[in-house]
Amino acid sequence: MRKLGNGAGLVTCLVATVALAAACGAPPDGTAGPQSRTLVVADSYPVTHPASTDGIVHFTDRVTELTGGEVDFDYYPSEQLGKAGDYVTLVGNGAIDIGVVSPPYLSDKLPLSNVGDLPGLSSDSCTTAHAVEALTAEDGVLYEEEFAPRGLRPLFVGVVPQYEFMSNVEITEPTQIAGMLTRSPGGVVDQTLRTLGAVPVSIAGPEVYEAMSRGTVDAMTLPPMSAVPFRLDEVASYATEGAPLGGFTLTFAISEALWQDLPDAHRAAMTQAGAETVQNLCEEMTTQTADARATLEAGGMTFTTLSDAQRAEWDRAVTEIRADWVADMEADGRPGAAVLDAMESELERVRSAGDAR
Repeated sequence: MRKLGNGAGLVTCLVATVALAAACGAPPDGTAGPQSRTLVVADSYPVTHPASTDGIVHFTDRVTELTGGEVDFDYYPSEQLGKAGDYVTLVGNGAIDIGVVSPPYLSDKLPLSNVGDLPGLSSDSCTTAHAVEALTAEDGVLYEEEFAPRGLRPLFVGVVPQYEFMSNVEITEPTQIAGMLTRSPGGVVDQTLRTLGAVPVSIAGPEVYEAMSRGTVDAMTLPPMSAVPFRLDEVASYATEGAPLGGFTLTFAISEALWQDLPDAHRAAMTQAGAETVQNLCEEMTTQTADARATLEAGGMTFTTLSDAQRAEWDRAVTEIRADWVADMEADGRPGAAVLDAMESELERVRSAGDAR
């Protein structure tokens, strides 16, 4: 049975020593069989977010089912054990067993893994997720270059699709956003906005409403499903539909040391559950994106569908951004060109094979 944890007790263990973190997850009555274990899982998402309900919760429930209850989980959502950028370290050093690892928050640690968020590659959650899934698999370039060296093994991938540009001005051309102070989540979206002439501003999601209403920023980049909880239809009248601004990739990872310690049957269960969760999560992301757009429209926001000519203009503009990203990676001694080539090849494979379903 997956249990929602109370972070206070486990945080004490984490502060005291990494070794005690495992003890925090041990069955209290000591009656579990030799193959049984309880794993500590943590992330930064509220329990209402699809990355929680349709991502990690789906994964843990399936693993427990597939192992006949031998693997159980204590789940600590909503940043109980750390901020979004902390889990890459907490998982890598064994302080927790499984945690969210989101490349957009980790550009200094996992810069190549931001490839899935580059603009103009794909606007479909399932297509992108299955492509990144291949790159983070054991023989994939992202696994070999960034996850394995940090002692991490990705279990499944999720993609929040299609950032859109939201403001009180109808935007159809990329040149229109030049000079606009624009809320950005960071990562490659910052680079995209700068290249297009906008000024990215880092503002947390809960603070965007006030920033827009006070004029602190002129616009914001958000996926529709993230705009709904913050009632952003009340402070922005227009949104693009189909501007190639990229998305947001997340993974959940386990430490390699723990993975190697698991029995073969438990590893097989996690592998199966991970593949199922990729599809489950991307389908829910797609559904919620469509539902969110309808909700925002009902609240008064107008989505401006780009014409073919306008879309081509955006595509030309973001092609330069991908080239700049590759150049930046290569300048740092990282195989940016090879990673982008691999991503484009996987996207083509997924589309051809119909994996995006």
